[in-house]
Amino acid sequence: MADRLSGCGYWRNPMAQKKEDFAQQQKLLNKELKEGNFRRVYLVCGTQAYLRLQNRDRLRAALLGDGDEMNFSVYTGMDVTAREVIDQAQTLPFFADRRVILLENTVFFSKKASVESDALAAFIPEIPETASLVFVEEAPDKRKKLYKAIQKHGFVLNCEEISPQMLGRWTAGLFQKAGLAIDGPVLNLFLQTVGEDMMNILTESEKLIGYCMGKGAVSGEDISEICTPLLRDRVFELIGAVSRRQKDKALSIYMELTALRTPSQVILTLLQREYSRLQQIRELQEQKLPEAEIAKRTGLSPWIVRKNYLPVTRGMDTGRLERSLQLCLQADQDYKSGKIDAGIAAEMTIIRLCG
Repeated sequence: MADRLSGCGYWRNPMAQKKEDFAQQQKLLNKELKEGNFRRVYLVCGTQAYLRLQNRDRLRAALLGDGDEMNFSVYTGMDVTAREVIDQAQTLPFFADRRVILLENTVFFSKKASVESDALAAFIPEIPETASLVFVEEAPDKRKKLYKAIQKHGFVLNCEEISPQMLGRWTAGLFQKAGLAIDGPVLNLFLQTVGEDMMNILTESEKLIGYCMGKGAVSGEDISEICTPLLRDRVFELIGAVSRRQKDKALSIYMELTALRTPSQVILTLLQREYSRLQQIRELQEQKLPEAEIAKRTGLSPWIVRKNYLPVTRGMDTGRLERSLQLCLQADQDYKSGKIDAGIAAEMTIIRLCG
């Protein structure tokens, strides 16, 4: 499959070496987990939410083993201190080899928590052998002491966009498992239409599989009929409306997305991801960096930075961007903890973002 696709313009990518690094690290992590060679601290990060969540769950299953759930603790959001995490890690597990502590989108990698972050960083080399910490973050600040401590004493898996060949094989496999054939040009069209985000590919492929079931193969006409073009662009229309405080328009775009069978939790995930990127880009703008350098540092194309991100950062100050990201993180936490339905969480978040 890769050979058939390699000639298509879509598959040429200047970041191929970086993406191959992910494949090597993923292979190493899989090997260590299979052999039972566990680290005491892990950081799973990067823009591919599908890979982050997959590896988060894989680590939890491997580290916890047959251990009771009472040896598993989860911390999300801003309301957690280094002392809480340290105390939990120093508590002996109950009839198990280790206690597993998951820290997902927490305060420790935020700009305003340097004291808490540094306190936890100092503890990393002292984590007892009866505990494993698993951090999950989309865009951790690599300059922080905590990041460097995890990198030195543990394992960092950066789930960036995977190589085009790997993405093509994975996507084709989704259709093949459903009994549908998809040739190179049609697969290329599908990925051009829906983008490279694996969560979005999964959602769009499920829609397309349902539509094509019984046909035997996917055609370009099927993709044009059923797939939503680049969800990212529609999400930025929503964010643009939010930045201008156009609540009715923002909610209208949200309703259009849900009418196209885009899950509310996917919209929440994309909002959180894009506000995180917007905050990162604002920080780079404040350093007076040119557009090309901002694109390079964020791993985005200059055209996408200019088209989607800069118009928003010009219209929102740093404080509002930070508040917006915190609203998205809180909504994600409330949804995942079962406090609120994903649809209600998304609508309330959009309304609050416009406030």
